[in-house]
Amino acid sequence: MNKSCQHFPTCGGCQILDLPYAEQLAAKEEELKRHFIPWPDLTISAMLPSPEIFGYRHKVQLPFGLESRGLEWKEMKRSKLDASAPSILATVGCYAAGSHFVVDQAECLVQNPSLSNAAWALREWANAHSLPVYREENGEGWLRHLLLRRGAGTGEILLGLVTNGPGPLTEELILDLVRRVKTAFLEKPNNSAESDKSDKPDISDKSDEFVGLVQILKTERNNVVLGGEEKLLWGRDYLKEILGKYKFTVGISTFFQVNPYQTPRLYDLATAAIEPHSSVLDLYSGIGSIALWAAQHAKFVLGIEENSVAVEAARLAAKENGISNAIFQTGDVGEILLKISQSEKAGGEGNGQTNEKKYDIAIVDPPRKGLEATVRNSLIALGLEKIIYVSCFPPTLARDALAMADSYTLKSLAPVDMFPHTRHIECVAVFERKK
Repeated sequence: MNKSCQHFPTCGGCQILDLPYAEQLAAKEEELKRHFIPWPDLTISAMLPSPEIFGYRHKVQLPFGLESRGLEWKEMKRSKLDASAPSILATVGCYAAGSHFVVDQAECLVQNPSLSNAAWALREWANAHSLPVYREENGEGWLRHLLLRRGAGTGEILLGLVTNGPGPLTEELILDLVRRVKTAFLEKPNNSAESDKSDKPDISDKSDEFVGLVQILKTERNNVVLGGEEKLLWGRDYLKEILGKYKFTVGISTFFQVNPYQTPRLYDLATAAIEPHSSVLDLYSGIGSIALWAAQHAKFVLGIEENSVAVEAARLAAKENGISNAIFQTGDVGEILLKISQSEKAGGEGNGQTNEKKYDIAIVDPPRKGLEATVRNSLIALGLEKIIYVSCFPPTLARDALAMADSYTLKSLAPVDMFPHTRHIECVAVFERKK
């Protein structure tokens, strides 16, 4: 089913919205095959389509911008903007393709409608109080980015405000923002992002609940959104999520897949090749979502993640879900892998297991840049039977596959469409050790 968006193709959020969905999948399959020409015997599955192709994004990250608006526009918005609102107003939306100009969002087909309504309520709040927007060219201004998350399995919504320092926030401003966001959930949904609900999972029917407002302080003059000090302004700094049969605690900066309709299917693919007797490494484990999925198949799982907050969330998730065969360790993936490799050569001590255990499988879910050389080398040194590679960027997956080709055979590739209407491709690759 095709739909049109008034911002396409100017907005950089969706690149192939004009293609019928079947053609999108075919185009992505061809693009994936292009990166793996050196493997003529490789089995590449058909792209797994998303059960929901509209309103699927349950995490939204939008920059603030500025735009001059005439008197006619201000009159149209008079019911929601104060009469003294400036003629240069805050905007919020995605960057225009190939630029840092913010396309002021009036609709979005891929965002969860409730998150869109919340974003627009926050824009009206910023303009009603004449709050200054950050300008990259001179480092002045205050409002930088807006983050919104929704727990698809709970309906809980968390909002993050990325600002250039503490700024002019008062209790009155905070309470007005909370009121406006709560009111936005009671208004008519953004029907332009709705599609036929007959085949939607039950998670789409959860009632919205605004649970927290977090300020993220960023004063560096760069385009990095996250990483600043987080300050709780109202409510709590996390939401509860249910994915499959598992419960998770998710913070505003926590990595968590944005398409909850497709994520369980991705994890099923990633863990299907795990035998019951296996001891598994889960690298770049985040808050433990894949590790918990793997734990239901494996004998033992060790998750490794450098973000200590994510590791604590993973340990909490294991406890809350009654998972006793998954543990988590904080540290640099490459450094810890090297220690495990060295200890296994020495007889198995120091790897978090008893001496008779040895790792059989590694699941890796690295960032877009792929695996570092130290990680690849340590994986090879461990002599694992399988490496299951979850990739969000096929070019770096192909690079890593070539780097490991002397020791591992790339057996299969299963693409998963996590981001309909965009060119992004997620896939699960399975490597087997050469005998």
